[in-house]
Amino acid sequence: MSFDIASMLGAWNQSSRVMRLFTTLDAEYGPDALMAEALQAVEGVGPVEDVADIDHSMAGYRLQLACLSLNADISLRKLVGQPALLELDTDGQPRHFHGIVTDCRIAGANGGMARYRLTIEPWLSFLRYRRDSAIYQDMTVPEIVESVFRDYQGQGKLQPQWRFDLQDPEVYARRSLTTQYQESDLDFVTRLLAEEGMFYYIEHQGDSSSASRGTHTVVIADHNGSFKRNPRSDVAFSKVGAVIAQDNIDHWRSVRRWQTNSVEILTWDYRQAAVREAAASGNADNASDQLVLASRDAPGVYANENRQQAERQAANQMQAIEARNKIFTGAGTVRAFAAGTSFTLSGHVDHHGTDNDHFVLLRVVHQAHNNLAADLGGQVARLLGSVSFDEDKSGAGRLREAALQVGEGDARAVYRNRFDAIRSKIAYRPLLVDGDGVQLHPKPLAHGQQSAIVVGIDGQPVHTDRDNRIRVQFHWQRGERSHSGLQSPTPQGHAGAPANEKAGTWVRVLAGMAPTAGANWGGQAVPRVGQEVLIDFIEGDIDRPVVIGTLYNGQGQKNAQGNQAGQGAGAGAATGNAPAWFPGDAAGHNHAAVLTGIKTQALGASASGGGAYNQLVFDDTPGQSRVALHQHANAHDGSSELNLGQLRQQTDNQRLAATGTGFELKTQYSAALRAGRGLLVSTDKDAGAQLEVRRALAQLEQGGERQRRLAETAQKHNAKLDGEGEAAKLPAVESLADAAEVIKATDSASTGNGAQDGSAATAFNAPQLQLSSPSGIAAVTPASAILAAGVTSSISAGRAINQVAQGNLHHLAKTGISLFTYGQASDASKPNQEAGIAMHAASGRVSLQSQAGQMLLTAAKALTVASVGKDVSIVGKQHVLLTAQGAWLKLEGGNIEVHGPGAMEFKASAKELTGPQGSSASVAMPAPGPLADCEYKTGA
Repeated sequence: MSFDIASMLGAWNQSSRVMRLFTTLDAEYGPDALMAEALQAVEGVGPVEDVADIDHSMAGYRLQLACLSLNADISLRKLVGQPALLELDTDGQPRHFHGIVTDCRIAGANGGMARYRLTIEPWLSFLRYRRDSAIYQDMTVPEIVESVFRDYQGQGKLQPQWRFDLQDPEVYARRSLTTQYQESDLDFVTRLLAEEGMFYYIEHQGDSSSASRGTHTVVIADHNGSFKRNPRSDVAFSKVGAVIAQDNIDHWRSVRRWQTNSVEILTWDYRQAAVREAAASGNADNASDQLVLASRDAPGVYANENRQQAERQAANQMQAIEARNKIFTGAGTVRAFAAGTSFTLSGHVDHHGTDNDHFVLLRVVHQAHNNLAADLGGQVARLLGSVSFDEDKSGAGRLREAALQVGEGDARAVYRNRFDAIRSKIAYRPLLVDGDGVQLHPKPLAHGQQSAIVVGIDGQPVHTDRDNRIRVQFHWQRGERSHSGLQSPTPQGHAGAPANEKAGTWVRVLAGMAPTAGANWGGQAVPRVGQEVLIDFIEGDIDRPVVIGTLYNGQGQKNAQGNQAGQGAGAGAATGNAPAWFPGDAAGHNHAAVLTGIKTQALGASASGGGAYNQLVFDDTPGQSRVALHQHANAHDGSSELNLGQLRQQTDNQRLAATGTGFELKTQYSAALRAGRGLLVSTDKDAGAQLEVRRALAQLEQGGERQRRLAETAQKHNAKLDGEGEAAKLPAVESLADAAEVIKATDSASTGNGAQDGSAATAFNAPQLQLSSPSGIAAVTPASAILAAGVTSSISAGRAINQVAQGNLHHLAKTGISLFTYGQASDASKPNQEAGIAMHAASGRVSLQSQAGQMLLTAAKALTVASVGKDVSIVGKQHVLLTAQGAWLKLEGGNIEVHGPGAMEFKASAKELTGPQGSSASVAMPAPGPLADCEYKTGA
């Protein structure tokens, strides 16, 4: 088909057109390189709701523009990503649409003429092309949004501009943790804005002479006062086809819906250990009958930090619902209409320009056709066919609603629009959920668990707080010390990956060895810096991580402790953490993973694992089971150990030489064994109660009975001290009886609620130390041994008691000493029948003194006083009397008297009687010193 290019060139000019397009092609191809032919566009107050014919991914607006060109060879590369400005003539100032070309294609070409189709969107739409994961901590939502926006400055031809119009910025709390997780920047930003009740719209500024062709600004607001008056602030309603000088509205209707009229939210605040509730009720009735239609939501744990925030969240949700109680829908020709602006309606049967007739435009769908010359339009139609758009993306499908179309026979309108509005006095908020309760801007869920590395202050092995929370760095975080080695965009607003205490927020830790957490009781094991931990997320919420365990990592060495890789030099702050008791294949390492338990590590050696440690080991080797509790002040130095079962040396995972069987408690330092209600140390094999002492009790009772009987015998033989009581009342005998009463006492078992369960067991009724052994007790020391008693001390033996001293042996008593023996051999067959008391000194003196009383030596048979080597001296201060069977010899007062009932014989080889002479012997008694009671006894 042929056409006249020359005649077409005369009409090829857009200066007088309703729509004028300015792109970066103008410098190369001239100002009319592309001429706007038709427009279908939609713009709305964001975040855009997912409603019919509106693409949820739209970021404020989307223009689909059909353009004509006399150049069919334009490089699409020169258009995409470049700024563009569309001017739409109105009945006042031109309406500007400024944006970036995000899609361009050639829609047809014929004979040198081509049709191009462009999609123009704001710079904000580019946020949907970057999908990221990042952590923001201790930041408000406005600060987070600013951070994301700043990352786009200076990229390509983008000129991001934005501003906040907030009624009170102070109401936005700093969030301890906000996570962007595998979601686009656009989804992340719009989700945060919706959660806080904020919305946005786009303001356009056109400048066709500048290289950028103008600018557009994203306005983020939280109150209706941010909506500016539209340039056509007063709009009249008129019938379709009416001829009037100004643009007008020719279709208008309202839609009222049943809506929820009450919102209740609750969240669990683990810091306050309480549920925080908040509620808000609607102010407007949905109909004449008021029903209670409440929406009760539990948005997860710690969804807000205080009651004020909770109440604001509930109020925002209620306002979002109320804003949709009544929606006004219209259509017309007002070309100045723009989302986020307001106008006043008059001339309608229900609206007369009053304050109640003031409306805010939430969404506007535009349709326009340029005013091409008839001959030009005809030739284009013949060459390229009619214009078509992707209506599912543009939102123009709504324009096909019959009630909003011009008459069937009318010519095609140059411009029409369709819009949604609410009264400006009704606060606008974005919806969080649709009518079915489905979230419109859902937070990404964490599916399953993730692992992370514990981080903290550089150089400190543990970083925790009062509640044993820790900080972690995930593997997907990017930054200077990331696990992946990937850097984060600059400028950084998020935490990045510093591998220190700034990497994330505090994370709670599942109670350690025992999965319990009570009021000042429960398990505790704080993961240390560098360890790999397993993270779960409460209700899948990526912002609510909890540590549920720790993981071994690195490549363990075959028959040695530690890792071949990652030891102290892993990615980020990671340290290699190989199992302590791994199975090997050489010597003591070779076992079938029989070791179970827990091993701690000194803080200073947490990264290397080569320092002091404590461990509880269960060895389940068949036939060789054991339990070991060790404390090592230095690596492999058993400072203190408790070993049970088959005793065996152990170094790390090596099972070494056996050392015995049974029980071993040893330490290089001091030890103490204390029992406040009695202690039994026994080698008896009696099984049963804890304090089973039947054999010990029998020994005590036998010893007590033996002492009582011998004491009675001694008293019958006058071996009784002055003031001494009966044998059964002697202190030593009573002490033995008391000791027996202590260990024979019993007590009933408690059920735990104060009641008794009816059973009883031995329970000492005094804190007595009881030693018992059926085969003997040997206590030896190369140094001194001391046994001291504050009251009585009893030594009783069924046979002999031997006391041997290499030096002196002292028996000292303050009141009296009674030495008694029955004096008869118990075995008549013994060759030596002598028994009694023998006091011998092989050398040295034997001294018997009664310093303050009498001394009586009595024998049932002969009494011999002899000196086999020297003299015998008998000295008396008053007199000396020797008597036998009525005869006596008395020395008194210097005289010697001899008397006898029978004959007296004086026999000598020589007799000499001389004059008086005298002789004396001086015996000095030592002066008795004071004797005091034991200071501990008297002090008591």
